Formats: sequence, structure tokens, C-alpha cells
Amino acid sequence: MIHRSWMVAGLNVGVIFGAILAVIVDVGFFAPVIWAAVALALAIVTFVKPKLFLIVLAFVAGNLLILCRAANESTAKTTNEDSPVLIARDWFADRIDSLIPEKENKLGKSYLLGMKSGLPEDFTEYLRVVGLTHIVVASGAHLSILVEIARKIFGKLSRFAGLFFSLLFILFFMAMVGWTPSIMRAGIMAILALVTWYVGRKMAPLRMIITVMAITLLIKPSFLLNTGWLLSFASYAGIMLVGPELNKFFYGEKKPGFIGSTVLTTVAATIMTLPVTLYFFGAVSLISVFANLLILPTLSYAMGLTFLAGVVAGIPGIETLVGFLATKLLDFHIAVVEFFGEMKYVLVQIQPYQVWVFLIYIIIVAPLIFLWLKKRKQNSLYDIMKA
Repeated sequence: MIHRSWMVAGLNVGVIFGAILAVIVDVGFFAPVIWAAVALALAIVTFVKPKLFLIVLAFVAGNLLILCRAANESTAKTTNEDSPVLIARDWFADRIDSLIPEKENKLGKSYLLGMKSGLPEDFTEYLRVVGLTHIVVASGAHLSILVEIARKIFGKLSRFAGLFFSLLFILFFMAMVGWTPSIMRAGIMAILALVTWYVGRKMAPLRMIITVMAITLLIKPSFLLNTGWLLSFASYAGIMLVGPELNKFFYGEKKPGFIGSTVLTTVAATIMTLPVTLYFFGAVSLISVFANLLILPTLSYAMGLTFLAGVVAGIPGIETLVGFLATKLLDFHIAVVEFFGEMKYVLVQIQPYQVWVFLIYIIIVAPLIFLWLKKRKQNSLYDIMKA
């Protein structure tokens, strides 16, 4: 097995080489010829020395990562029609469109590629009513799916390979979708969690939340007033801080089942995001738990089938089966959203931008502080008795 430092070196060289390629693409100077030569050279190296496979893979990953970042960075300045990354993304989206009907493929692409702009306005409104807006934007849930895939595949090679390529999956996802406040929060937290896992340590949820808040605010202080940034942290805090207490209250020391865990997680996230949602939108849904319970368990399958549709498009027989399964699952998601979305009477509505709604956090945080002090006191008594 090669030393881990060579994989990191391969990634770094790939990033530098990819940056040079990005410049060549902009000028239109022999780019296809250079790419073909590099691809041939890498294939020969891998064939002659199979042990160098991971280094070559890291080099290619570095190329793709910097090209993704360069394309995303220049989007604000130009239409970026010549960007190889966006051309590849649009090409893949067209392949998905060829297998999945229009209404369903728009939802599938929003899951997989973060392309939510194509969703109809009435469907976006339905998502807001049922509290499912988060499923059509790149989020921590999407990242966790990608990280889990990377860890399972490359973790079989070595622990470091699992860490290395999981980090690459995160960076690619962030670069492709865009450096939004919510995806930045999810990405940095996922990276910290992976690194602490690799060194055999754990980071307390509250400490991680505070650390990532500080990092993101150092990157851009105006995030503090960004709705996505606030909702992202509030949701994560609900899952990591309120969720475990709800589990203990209803299940004690037992681990809840899948349905129970999904319900309690959704409730915990909804509780912590309630003040932010009421302040900015002036409304909160009472049925988001039920809608989440029906959609979230199959979200990863919908993403996987949408991706597979883009891969197998053009292969007779297989494309028909994959297209059928993806369409039916996405159709189920649409049916759930539209069914619950019609129930606008379940919305609790107030006038938006009312500062007093943040006082709700006192009601939410007070029990957590009480439980923390109680637990700390019990631990102190145990240490005294043990001594």
C-alpha cells in the first residue's frame, strides 16, 4: 500500500495542473489535445503500476475539483457557456431528461444537482406549505449520503482512503452546487466529523456548532443575517441537542426504530427552526412531520435512481427499467407534496419580521440548560462517591 502522503501530493499536483487547464480552456489553446494526452498517460501509468491507482485517482480528483471551483466562481461574471464543468453538468441533465418525464425530472435534478430553479412556482409553494423546502436544495442530508457512499467504497481499502475520498466527495459537492451558507455549514461540519472520526476522537455537538459558526462568519460576516445560514444551524442544533433529549424522554435508554427516529428528528429540527421560520416567513406547517416521514426514507433512492438514469441513458432495456423506477418514485414524492400542499389551513401564520418570536428560544433552551446542570451535578456526586 502506498504511503498516504503520496495521495495528498497527487491531489495537490492535480489542483495546480487543473488550474492551468482551466486557463487553457478559457483561451481555447490546444485544450482537447492536452486532455487526451494526459488521459492516455494516466491510463498507461495505472496499467504499468497498478499500485499507483489511488495517486492517479487523487490527481484526477484535484483536476476536477479546481475546474468545478473555477466554473462556479466565474458564473457571477459570465454565462460560462464554455465551462467544461457546466457543460458536463448540462449534458448529464439532458441525459436525465431523456429518460424521466418533465415534471419528475425537474424534481430529480433538484435533488441531485441542486437545480431547483426549474421547479414550477406552485410546486415550490407546496413545498413551503408542507415544510419540505430543504429537500430540493443541497443540504447536509445530501452530503451525508455521498460521504456514506465514499466511506463504504474506499474504507475497504484503508481508513485513510475512506477519509481522503469522503473529503473529496464533500468538496466536489460544494464546488458543483455552489458555496451557499447552508452548504458551507454542512460541508465544514462533515469535514470536522470525518477528521475527528479518523483520529479516533469525538467533538461535542455544541462545540462543533460554535466552531463552525465562527469559521463561516470569518469567511463572510454577513452570513449572520442570511436566512439559509440561520435555518441550517438551527436545524442541526435541533437534531444534535434537542433530538437526544426527546429520545431519552420517549424511549429511555432504548434506541428508537426508524420511524420513531425520523419523527423525533423532524420534531427536534422543527422546534429549533420555529423562531427563524416565523420571523422570516411568518408561517410554519403543522404537518411537516408527516410529509418528512413519507419523503425522507426514500430520498437517497430517488437521488440514486436519478443519477443512474443519467448513466444508463442510451442502453436499451436497462434505460427503460431505470427510467420507469425513477419516474414512479419521483411521482410518489410529487403526489405527497401536492396532497399535503393543498392543506394551507394547517399553516400557523403571523406577521413576519416580529423580533419577539426569538423569545421562543428561552422556552426551548431553558429545559436543555436544566438537564445539563442536573447531569453535571449527578456526575460530580458520582466522582465524590467513587473517590
